[in-house]
Amino acid sequence: MTSEISSILKTMGIGTQSAQASGFNPETIRQPVKLSRNKNVVPDMTYEDPTPSDIGHFREITGMTSGAICRMFCVDRRWTNLHISEKGYEKGARLPKSIWASMLESAELIEPLRLKPKMADIREEVLRSSQVLPTKHELFLAFGLSGLTMEQASEKTGISLETLQHNVIRGQVIFDDENNYVENDAPNALSKINTSVCSLTREEWSTLREALGATSLNFIMMPPRIRAACLSRNTDPAFSTSKQKDKADNADNEELAALAATIAERPKDIDLAEYDYDDSTPYFVESNALFVQPEPHELRMICTWTGLSLRELASLMDIKERDIKFLMSHYAVDHVSVDRRTGRESKPKTKYIRYYQWRRLLEVFGLVSQEKLHRIK
Repeated sequence: MTSEISSILKTMGIGTQSAQASGFNPETIRQPVKLSRNKNVVPDMTYEDPTPSDIGHFREITGMTSGAICRMFCVDRRWTNLHISEKGYEKGARLPKSIWASMLESAELIEPLRLKPKMADIREEVLRSSQVLPTKHELFLAFGLSGLTMEQASEKTGISLETLQHNVIRGQVIFDDENNYVENDAPNALSKINTSVCSLTREEWSTLREALGATSLNFIMMPPRIRAACLSRNTDPAFSTSKQKDKADNADNEELAALAATIAERPKDIDLAEYDYDDSTPYFVESNALFVQPEPHELRMICTWTGLSLRELASLMDIKERDIKFLMSHYAVDHVSVDRRTGRESKPKTKYIRYYQWRRLLEVFGLVSQEKLHRIK
């Protein structure tokens, strides 16, 4: 039966059984992450990064140029050339896993990775009644889903900032190599998140609960509403893939200019995104607005909703744990960096998640539709 299915797939030119897929190293045309037995996102150790030959073969069968790939994922061409050239590959440069996985899925060379949110670990009774106090970790998750900072919540509710800081605390967990939550002295045993009940009064929790919007199960079940423009894949068509030094090919200039004018004439779709309740479509209605980078609190809202740990998010989006933790925190807003050599401070600048990392997160959880590439060979 397996051989018959493989033959059918090969005949139809679908997936890893197609003749086109035979031009890749087999270890590169698979998902870089998988689900463990405990349904946690972990790296697939059988996956290997694509070689320049693999990337070259992809370009041949899709007709995509390096510039087109750069514009699709909003990355600098010089940076990409380093990752796909023989010289860069020999020096250890590798194309980000999240980009490669999205490329393969868009060309229908591998099955799309689709995950369901684990749901934030907040008890149902906490959401249904203000008489049940949340734990500090549940309060931490509620803040993440709401998008509010403790300073904003303090202003809205009158609860002191010190009280909130004392109660909004991420529960401590320890992982093993399989990304399981385990006790410190039992590396193979599952454990619960270590936390405690908050010290808010019931009156304070009732007020805070309303401010956060944590008043029903929809608070953890439905994806948070963020700006529609953050969900768009319409990036600037005049995007320079080389920091203003390498504009799009001259042959494309007229087409790009026309497209840019069309987008500019559209209403600025920056309002909150609307849900699409059709199970066969993504959660959010497609936005035609020009893409706007998600603010740190919007990234935090979506990441909290997935229920994934920082380690799982890092594996999925191909980013360091410390970086994603920083990018969805208030520290990323108006961040000031310091030159270690001169000690000089930079101007305040908000740090944002990279487009391709953000887009991968949205696609995997079915929040937005994925761009499809046509194969020409």
